[in-house]
Amino acid sequence: MGAHADDELLQTWIDGWSACRGYEPHRDGRSTSVLLTDQQNQTEHFLFEPTTERFLELASETRQDPGRVLTVVTNRMQELIDAAQPLRMHVTDRQQSLMSVDMRGQDVEDPRVPGDDYTLQRSSEGACRSVTVHVGGELAARGSVSVVGDYAVYDRIVTEEGYRRRGLGSYVMRTLTAGVLEDDITTGLLMASADGRALYAFLGWQHLADVFVIEDKGRLRRACGIPDGTIAAWLRRTP
Repeated sequence: MGAHADDELLQTWIDGWSACRGYEPHRDGRSTSVLLTDQQNQTEHFLFEPTTERFLELASETRQDPGRVLTVVTNRMQELIDAAQPLRMHVTDRQQSLMSVDMRGQDVEDPRVPGDDYTLQRSSEGACRSVTVHVGGELAARGSVSVVGDYAVYDRIVTEEGYRRRGLGSYVMRTLTAGVLEDDITTGLLMASADGRALYAFLGWQHLADVFVIEDKGRLRRACGIPDGTIAAWLRRTP
């Protein structure tokens, strides 16, 4: 049976994601916040399927804090984005996806290295396990996974630009999976980018909920050095 998207599942993902990035989640009864120590100490707040009132409350607070972003996991994405329009905030990402996979039946054997010139390296720190793939001494792909209860939370599955379309993303995922299946893992969990969703769907992952990120337009302007009054024109030029 597949996972069901709820607040507890989001908290599991946050705990696993934080473990691999060295963050410490804080819960205050309204949202979960994480200080992003590797991103100029900005704070990211997370909400799962909030009421419109709760979402607007947190969005208003985000608008007043230039060091804060709000990430919402929901199946009512457009409804909530429309509700926030009067706040004149910027949706920086609306194409992420919370995804899961049944780990039972996954291959417990390490996959074969793609070629003789490929080198696999493993490392671990606390609950987080990582792999890197080098080709001729050059980094080609990497990824991490952490174990939270009976969940495996995957993070930063990255293939470098010059090594894409060689199956390295699948290779990294399968290598990480073979490692965590030594534990009593039942479900895999990740938050996929737009680019990653196709790979994970190919590997049998299921979409659970949409994810979008919202922040103050003024924060974006200041971060990019955009003069006041030109943010809309700048955004239209952004690919």
